[in-house]
Amino acid sequence: MTPAHRESVESIHSSLAVLRQAVTAAPPGGLTRIPKEGEWSALETLTHVRDVIVHVYGLRIRRLFYEDDPLFADFDEEGYRRASLARGEAPEALLAMIAGEHEQLARLLAALPDADWGRQGRHPVFGVMSIEFLARRIGEHAMEHAAQIAAAHAG
Repeated sequence: MTPAHRESVESIHSSLAVLRQAVTAAPPGGLTRIPKEGEWSALETLTHVRDVIVHVYGLRIRRLFYEDDPLFADFDEEGYRRASLARGEAPEALLAMIAGEHEQLARLLAALPDADWGRQGRHPVFGVMSIEFLARRIGEHAMEHAAQIAAAHAG
């Protein structure tokens, strides 16, 4: 495994730990508090993270394992988040699902031959996306939103 690929897999693990810490550090009621008008609560952010890891990164990477040059559908982030919030999913359940998907993707990527990390598909708006790009974004995305979650319940 190349150093860059190893770093992506390690980032998936480390970002999950940071995300988990941000969620567990929330005081009672802290996950549902909206920090400012127009901003997401920590629970909304956690819901978004779960939806993206499952329906964007996880699905696209898996498709790239088996399909040549797939066309990726656009992701209706607002619609998914609204529907998820309406179901009233518990933060613990969301975090467990994120953890499971992070761990499974890390295992799959750790076993992927280096030559396959370049496999790519196309998004109608964002263009070419490779396994390498998507794997790197998993950790980055989780870290970005872990900071958002921590800030949402800290203030």
